[in-house]
Amino acid sequence: MSESGRKFFHTLSLRYLVFAGILLAVLLLAGLTGFILYQGSLQKKADETQMIYKELLDFRSFLNMVDQQSRALPQSPEMVQEMSRNTKLLQFRLSNLQTRAEKLRMKELASWMNSSQMKLETMLSDSELKNGSVDDVIPMIALELDDVVLQTAIEVRLASEKVYDAVQQFFFVLLSLLISIIIFAGWLIASNYRQTVMPLNQLAEKLRLLNEELPESFHDTAEEVKKDIRPDAFSKDVNQITDSIVRFCQNIELKNKKLDELFIKDEKTNLYNYRHFKDHLIVDVARAKRFEEKVSIAMIDIDRFKAYNDANGHVAGDIVLEKMARIIREECREADIPARFGGEEFAVLFSRTDSRKAIEIVERLRSVIEAEPFYHEKELPDGQLTVSAGIATCPDDAADWYSLINNADKALYHAKNTGRNRVVHFRELAEENGQ
Repeated sequence: MSESGRKFFHTLSLRYLVFAGILLAVLLLAGLTGFILYQGSLQKKADETQMIYKELLDFRSFLNMVDQQSRALPQSPEMVQEMSRNTKLLQFRLSNLQTRAEKLRMKELASWMNSSQMKLETMLSDSELKNGSVDDVIPMIALELDDVVLQTAIEVRLASEKVYDAVQQFFFVLLSLLISIIIFAGWLIASNYRQTVMPLNQLAEKLRLLNEELPESFHDTAEEVKKDIRPDAFSKDVNQITDSIVRFCQNIELKNKKLDELFIKDEKTNLYNYRHFKDHLIVDVARAKRFEEKVSIAMIDIDRFKAYNDANGHVAGDIVLEKMARIIREECREADIPARFGGEEFAVLFSRTDSRKAIEIVERLRSVIEAEPFYHEKELPDGQLTVSAGIATCPDDAADWYSLINNADKALYHAKNTGRNRVVHFRELAEENGQ
């Protein structure tokens, strides 16, 4: 489609089409009414001309009868009176025909009738009738009447042809209009198909890619829709539908992200919850075995937290948990998975990290927490809030995720039982047991 055609199609809407349809119907009705009136006037004129032609034939017969009567009867007063009556009757019929001819604008016929009336008027004088001038006037009128009848017959034929031509022209215009409407309607349907049905099919095909189990597919679907459905190529309605679907996918994507955060995050500390931590741990352990990599976890517990809660209340304890969680997030790397394991216990998953690096990160974390001031921590026996941590590494310390958590937990409890505020690796327990 050309650029002008596309712009014209874009301006069309259902309201404009309905308005155009109503206007076209009114124009058709007005045209039909005008044609009926025009054709009626032509037909009426043709009928009147036909009636005048028939009356002229009848008038010629009557004129011939008067002429024969005047020639057959001898000159007498009775004959003169009879001729006078017939002449007046001829004059009356001519006057009537003249009036009707003038209405039909048959000027030559009306002029002849006026001239014939004047001749008959002259003939009405008794002297002229007695002198036999009737023998000259009536034949002269009859001779002229033959030409008038022939001319009137031509007028009748022309009037009938006008009626026929008017009907032909009307049906030609009507047929042309109908063909134009059909062509325009076909173009409109084809354009609508290209502008609406085809893009809607493409849109439906893109939406089939939508996978409710993968939030990323919403983003992919929106991007594909925006890329393939160009605003300048399709109708306004389709563009509105496309924009709505794109916004719908984007809104779902945002809401899914929020739901994911609610689903995988701990509400109180904003760290990942145990479910998310375990899912990633299972995947990382399986990958470490397959690619011969290292994966480490750290179990971290707040020292003497119960005593702190009992002394300061659970609200103060929640503040400590939030602050500890913030420090853990800040000290961990972007690829690490810090999580709240339960209560005052935290866990950190270190993907592709050996024991040495894990100990280094957790030791730095412990030092930062030790130096961080907390509300009313001076009232504790040690005078400060600290954490103890236990670390285990796969596959050195455990062959599966479950054993890895248990071994890190054992190292944690060993750290708490041997003085707190320290980091212990499970390897240290193995070495002590070996000794």
